[in-house]
Amino acid sequence: MVRSKRRSEKSIQKETEKNISKKSYDQEFELKKLRVLCIIVNRYQGDYFINEFARREVGASFLVYGTGTATKEIYDILGIGETKKDIVLSLVKESDIPELKKLIEARFNVSKKAKGIAFFIDIDSIAGVLIYKYLTNTKENIKRKLDHE
Repeated sequence: MVRSKRRSEKSIQKETEKNISKKSYDQEFELKKLRVLCIIVNRYQGDYFINEFARREVGASFLVYGTGTATKEIYDILGIGETKKDIVLSLVKESDIPELKKLIEARFNVSKKAKGIAFFIDIDSIAGVLIYKYLTNTKENIKRKLDHE
């Protein structure tokens, strides 16, 4: 009796796994449009954004160091004192943009040294569900979902 019950449970689980795997990811989960957030700030100011985005579970953020190449006269005209910059590139869900804009504006208003430039770039497509899950910090696991049912 116990053996047949175990076999039936295993066969039910296999059938459920097959049914779930037949559905495409966009049928199973809500897809969110992604955008690249680019922030250019003075050197050592980018760490703040990296840490804040990590707290807000932004999927991927990168910090790149940059150096300006314009002449001193151009920097004086633009009001740019520091030529060494931090460039923060983050992949964010479009639904998170209003909250992130508020965070960026608040940081830029802290002091003159914390000022910078921020803009968003659209992403037209992403190749593959696994890449999308990684970039959106998606943690769903079909097997884990089955274990809880």
